Amino acid sequence: MIHGDIIDIDAYVKTYNTIWKAQPISLNIVYEDRYLLVINKNSNCVVHPGNNNLENTVFNALLYKYSFLRDVPRAGIIHRLDKDTTGLMIIAKNLMTYYLLKQLLKNHRIIRIYEAIVYNNIHTNQIINFPIKKKYINKKIKMFVHPQGIQAITKIFVQQCLPNFTYLKVQLYTGRTHQIRVHLSYIKHSIIGDPLYKQHHKKNTFIQSILQRQALHASYLEFYHPIYNFKINIKSDLPQDIKNILHILQKT
Repeated sequence: MIHGDIIDIDAYVKTYNTIWKAQPISLNIVYEDRYLLVINKNSNCVVHPGNNNLENTVFNALLYKYSFLRDVPRAGIIHRLDKDTTGLMIIAKNLMTYYLLKQLLKNHRIIRIYEAIVYNNIHTNQIINFPIKKKYINKKIKMFVHPQGIQAITKIFVQQCLPNFTYLKVQLYTGRTHQIRVHLSYIKHSIIGDPLYKQHHKKNTFIQSILQRQALHASYLEFYHPIYNFKINIKSDLPQDIKNILHILQKT
């Protein structure tokens, strides 16, 4: 935090009761101190229990490893990743740290960078600034660009143009549900392997046989520690399935 900052804290505390199971699920912890931790989430892993996923989530794993997180909203989870998006997530270990980190996130002081492979070529870096709105289809959330939606800003940085594909780094300025996936799909560059926001691109069964999810990975976090005030920057390498796809595309 910076001297003179005003911190808006809602003192309401929600304690999670016994309906939420604490489960011995492995967590890949890449940074930890007494106030917070950063994990590297695997694919096929839901972050928080929902209607159809009450168990085997990051939330359940956190309650098992840190039972005191029952007294912290969302078991300390500061931001989510989609089930099949891999990469870095921040977890607060007490109520004060939770609200301080939430304030950093709200004030755009946590840098979050993703890596993605998308259809078609993008030749220039750009800022995508389209509001996003939520709707439910068959009881499932789907987001879409709509003028009456909530502001959503995504910055994309071209890393490499490949035959019919582009390898990107993507920075979130806001953090709406499915934001990167929605924005890239809206500009006709949907992420390969994305089952929900795919465009009508030519089907590539070979790629689908190697990658059974969207090629999206949360690879970098940068923020100032809310208590110690030193800079934390953490990098996570691409997981092997996305590396394999990228390597194949680079050789074609």
